[in-house]
Amino acid sequence: MSRRPDLNGISITRVLSDRRITADYIADAIRDAINSGSLGDGAVLNQADLATYFGVSRVPVREAMRQLQAESLIDSRAHQQAVVRGLDIDRLVEVYTLRSVLEGWLIEQAIPNITSQQIEKARELNAELEIEQSHARWLEINAAFHRELYEPSGALITLELLDQLRARAERYARMWSQGTGIHRPAETCQEHNTILDLVESGAVAEAKDAIQEHVLHTRDRVVHYGVSLGLKNLELA
Repeated sequence: MSRRPDLNGISITRVLSDRRITADYIADAIRDAINSGSLGDGAVLNQADLATYFGVSRVPVREAMRQLQAESLIDSRAHQQAVVRGLDIDRLVEVYTLRSVLEGWLIEQAIPNITSQQIEKARELNAELEIEQSHARWLEINAAFHRELYEPSGALITLELLDQLRARAERYARMWSQGTGIHRPAETCQEHNTILDLVESGAVAEAKDAIQEHVLHTRDRVVHYGVSLGLKNLELA
């Protein structure tokens, strides 16, 4: 049976009056808690409890819940309750596979526009990844590395979609023993170096293939770890 979560996992980092739209603030706070793994799959969110926690009426809470439901992060239930929506193994595979397609396309668009300074910045970020010990911080630097490579594409909508997909998948790396069994820093950094060499040489097709393989390697590691937890058996395509 689902039980109500400890709402202390939702960080209140600013005074609500500092935000023009309180509902957006509440949605941001709950979204961050979901994506960080502080609110696990199936956690029950009660509007009355949230209103008390944030010190507001139920009106902005209700609007925040509508936003999160539209993003497929929660499912509504009766009696002004909702639950955090989880991803099964099939959906995780779908997220990573879609990411590989988007990231391959982004690097194709980015390479003609990328500068030597951006490549050098990406190399610096990769060097940080090689020594970073905190898994949460490692994920942040890794996202920054990929962003540095993709932003020259100018494809703002695709970049936004990619950020959403990354957040949906990475919450499991955060929840599952802080990445134990998933984290592969040495292999990842080596793949990053290969990608950077291809980008710097202007090898568009090869860089696209390398990016896609890189994302699918992570997919395979996440899926096999999820299977080891007994979530669902699955044969990868």
